[in-house]
Amino acid sequence: MDGKFPVLIVGGGIAGQALALFLKKAGLSGAVYEAHGPSHGVGGGLGLAPNGMNVVAALGLAEKLKACASVAPTSYFRDERGRLLARLSNGGAKYGEPQMALMRSDLYAVLSDEIRAQGVPLHYGKRLVRVDRTTDGVVAHFDDGSSARGAILVGADGVHSQVRRQVMPDAPEPEFVGITGIGGRIALAEMPELSDEDSRSFTFTFGPVGFFGFCGGSKGELMWWANLPRAQPYSEAELKALSSDTLRRQLLARFAGYYQPIPSLISRTREIIALNVFDIRSLPRWHDGRVLLIGDAAHAVSPNSGQGASLALEDAMYLAKLLRDSSRPADAFARLEHEGAFARFEHHRRSRVERIVAAGRRAASDKEIVSPLKSKIRNVMIGMMLRLVGIPGQDWAYRYRIDWDESSASRKAA
Repeated sequence: MDGKFPVLIVGGGIAGQALALFLKKAGLSGAVYEAHGPSHGVGGGLGLAPNGMNVVAALGLAEKLKACASVAPTSYFRDERGRLLARLSNGGAKYGEPQMALMRSDLYAVLSDEIRAQGVPLHYGKRLVRVDRTTDGVVAHFDDGSSARGAILVGADGVHSQVRRQVMPDAPEPEFVGITGIGGRIALAEMPELSDEDSRSFTFTFGPVGFFGFCGGSKGELMWWANLPRAQPYSEAELKALSSDTLRRQLLARFAGYYQPIPSLISRTREIIALNVFDIRSLPRWHDGRVLLIGDAAHAVSPNSGQGASLALEDAMYLAKLLRDSSRPADAFARLEHEGAFARFEHHRRSRVERIVAAGRRAASDKEIVSPLKSKIRNVMIGMMLRLVGIPGQDWAYRYRIDWDESSASRKAA
């Protein structure tokens, strides 16, 4: 047995690392077990909404993240010729923290640097193969022959969660949403025709042959992405075989008629990646005995929601708060009373995340490939609705706050 901690966290991504930091803040011990190596260079771009940034701020890391990412206070919606459909504010000071645009690796780096600084155990190369439940805890077994014992185990290992498959074999598998996400990043210096506003805003383009978006990313960079329909997901072998040159040719053929800078962004980007997009509409339960799922393992959302990373951060903060309020510091391992904490976590979080999952699916329908006439009609409707009511549900999602200092017992469901 290689370790004994009150909380075993399987998965060292956004949710897992944030949970470990919040547990430390709550005075509880946890250890993180990640199947892969350090993740600083892995993943594409993401938007971190104000509700997610408020969680980062609660860890004292907001300024560190802002130093390596881009603030995006405005969103522009355009048609394929560049005509403005609508311009919306992303909230600014209204929600406490701003909307951010960044590479996933930036967020990983900020969290993992803090993990190391605080001395929280983070073990790489630990691929879960089995979970054993005992009368007073759980034992996680890894493919290198090691194991770890905990009072509880939290599965934060993503949409294709091995924890979920081990302890909830009857749970539905993630669904391919019919979209391939393709994207890249480029230095702003290589796009001199772009304005400062282009790097300080989100631009969403809707046209008959597909959707294209771009915004700031890591400092000094721009990131872009396209959503293309596909009946079946690519296999792992097919994804590995998709070279940047192949993707570039496909995208240039598709988006050649779109306004600049879209063709130039595609043609000048050296490395282009493609990912299958999955989500989980609903699981029958998020916890089973001493094992709980959080983040994408419990409720993966498509990138169209703009909330995946933010929801993972919320999960981490709220769960740590519940565990803090249900523990007895005299003997945290033996007296971590998880049953009520798990039940309250699922009760308070489920309706929020499932509403956002559904909104992400609806947003994807606005990006479907349609005829030129239908595209014009759709764009008129998008512009009209955005100017009248903004992005449906945005204020509801952004204003959500977790009060770390408030007792969990008194918190009402959001």
